[in-house]
Amino acid sequence: MKNIFTIFKKELTDVLRDKRTLLAMMVFPLLLVPGILSITSSFQASQSDKAMNKELKIGVIANGNGADFVKSLRFGRDIKIVEGVPETELNELVKGDSLDAGIVISTTFDQTIRAGKSGTVEYYFSSTDAPEIKKRIEGSINFYKNGVLTDRLDSLGFDKSLIEPINVIEKNVYTPEESIGKLVGGFLPYIFVLFCLMGAMYPTIDLFTGEKERGTIETILTVPANRLEILLGKMGVVIVTGVTSGLMAIIGMYLALRLNPDAPKVIINVINNVLKPSTIALIVAMLIPLTTFFGGIMIPVAIFAKTFKEAQSMIQPGVIIVILPLVIGMMPGVELNYGTALIPILNVALASKEIIAGTIDYSMLIVVFVSLISLAAIGIVLSIKQFGKESNILRA
Repeated sequence: MKNIFTIFKKELTDVLRDKRTLLAMMVFPLLLVPGILSITSSFQASQSDKAMNKELKIGVIANGNGADFVKSLRFGRDIKIVEGVPETELNELVKGDSLDAGIVISTTFDQTIRAGKSGTVEYYFSSTDAPEIKKRIEGSINFYKNGVLTDRLDSLGFDKSLIEPINVIEKNVYTPEESIGKLVGGFLPYIFVLFCLMGAMYPTIDLFTGEKERGTIETILTVPANRLEILLGKMGVVIVTGVTSGLMAIIGMYLALRLNPDAPKVIINVINNVLKPSTIALIVAMLIPLTTFFGGIMIPVAIFAKTFKEAQSMIQPGVIIVILPLVIGMMPGVELNYGTALIPILNVALASKEIIAGTIDYSMLIVVFVSLISLAAIGIVLSIKQFGKESNILRA
């Protein structure tokens, strides 16, 4: 154990002198995550505000009908009605953003409305616009629809409840904090798992392939420690840098939201909950075996590679493989169960979501830990096997 710690301390000191490692482990998570979140949230807020306050131009082809309908559209806030638009050009005008929407009223609209039937209106809109624009226009349309419906029921002496036989009272089974927690918890693992991988990647390559390039790997093998002790000492550094990078990503996200004056209070409460000692302890407890697994996969590749560049080109495609289960973990309907708890990376994403939301089933969490520890053990065995091959160590 003493030899392992000595090698760990020596390698950690060397790694921390490397600017690439410090950038990947500390600087990028602390600066990149807040930067991305701040820019994204500011852009979304700006676009939403713009959509809510802009003057909407609606091209209307009335066909001599729907005067009351058009009148209700004009009552909408900051809505300008553009008449005389050729129907053949309406589609392209909306697609080209010359118009925010287009409405074509059927030639029999007034007749069918008077007959107590449903008049036909064609509504052209762009799905690429901010959703607030569509909501504003549909609000004006629904205002007219409700007015006609109320008039019809009044003329018949009927109450509106006649056509609404069921009064649905919605009750969310999750509190607002739990709902936001699941939302944040689905996105947060995407950040800290990726940075965990990136934080472990460069030290892995430097400690093994880099040693070969520098010609110092043979010198290390002459120290009074067996290969297993050397490997475990180096792997310990990989685990520390990976876990630290993941934690820096969480802290970076926390700072981004805390420093954002527009962040809703409920989200701030969830982030404060994330930084509770118990939550951090559970997430770190998962990151340790996960990073060990990452190291167990990358170390054999780094041992086999001849150069730093070759090792990078062989390991970096693995980032795409890691992203896939993280994306699946954010999909609705994908929940933590006995099946998903055994799938690497996905289990961490789903368990983190439940931990942050405060709805974790600890029996499921135990399965996740058993799965991660098993994978970590497999990774260590693979690394030991590769590090023990003389042909890999001396491959140049």
